[in-house]
Amino acid sequence: MRFHFDLTDGRTTMPDARGAEAADLAEAIAQAALVIEELRRGGELVHVEGAWDLVIRDADGRDLHRIPVVPRA
Repeated sequence: MRFHFDLTDGRTTMPDARGAEAADLAEAIAQAALVIEELRRGGELVHVEGAWDLVIRDADGRDLHRIPVVPRA
C-alpha cells in the first residue's frame, strides 16, 4: 500500500505528494516513528517552533494516523 506523510501545524501543511510503500498502516506508523525519533536524537528538531504533527494518509487522501513531531507545550 502507498502511504503519504504530511507535516502540519494546523495552519501550514507540507504535503508528501510522492508517498512511500508499506505493507500496512502498522508498518507505516512504525517507520514514521523511527524517522521522527532519529530527527529528535540528531537535534534536527531543536529549532522547530510550534506543535507539528506527521499525518499519515492513504492514496485517497484520508487521514489514517497522526504522530506528534514537535510536542505541544
